[in-house]
Amino acid sequence: MGSVQKILVLINLVVVLAGAGLVFYSHNMIKPAPTDQAAEIQNLQSDAAAKAQVQPVPMKKFVVNLHSRSSRLRYLDLEMNILPFHEDQKELIKARDYIFKDIVIEIGAQLEPDDLESLSGKILLENKIKKQVNAKLGQPVVKQIFFSGFVVQ
Repeated sequence: MGSVQKILVLINLVVVLAGAGLVFYSHNMIKPAPTDQAAEIQNLQSDAAAKAQVQPVPMKKFVVNLHSRSSRLRYLDLEMNILPFHEDQKELIKARDYIFKDIVIEIGAQLEPDDLESLSGKILLENKIKKQVNAKLGQPVVKQIFFSGFVVQ
């Protein structure tokens, strides 16, 4: 065997040993620390409990004129509580309560009083309010709306 072939075999041997060393190092030496599952479960439970304790923001009672085909004036006397996704969004809701009122007035002007007297009408109203408010604010803020006062006259 010539000296060039011996050098090539030696270089191949060094490359193979270096590759084997890297594989051994990556599998045995670089390992993440084992997770403490009990602590992780505790963290998840405390986070879930904190998120579940978000309280709704009450809105002042207000009156919305409804679209009516008859000559009789119809209106909606409404009181609602807004449940945000996160606790820190409560101040945003309080500061922008006028957006809620504007959207409720806009939606109420399009709905018939008979539509609002049914359960499906209330659900439809809630979904429309949520969708339009979240779009207007540019982020998901309203998780749910609770109507604590809902009178159609």
